Amino acid sequence: MLQPLFRLSIVAFLIGGVVIVLGQALGIILGNAQWVEHVEASAQPATCIAASICGILSFALSYGRPAETIDATVADPLPQQAPAASRS
Repeated sequence: MLQPLFRLSIVAFLIGGVVIVLGQALGIILGNAQWVEHVEASAQPATCIAASICGILSFALSYGRPAETIDATVADPLPQQAPAASRS
């Protein structure tokens, strides 16, 4: 149930971020400071809310996954040295 909401929120905040960046870039190119301020003021609240929801849902979804098991047969990352031959 949370997975579709997570996907929707991530799409919403990514689109919001693109709108903010492109809108402000257009305002800079046109040399219109009011445009830059207006884009931020109008798109930022919804984008931040969507990003917050996405973060909370990703945290909740991390608890819904089963724990990964560690295979006991995995080789030791440090190779074992052969025992030194005894000299008699």
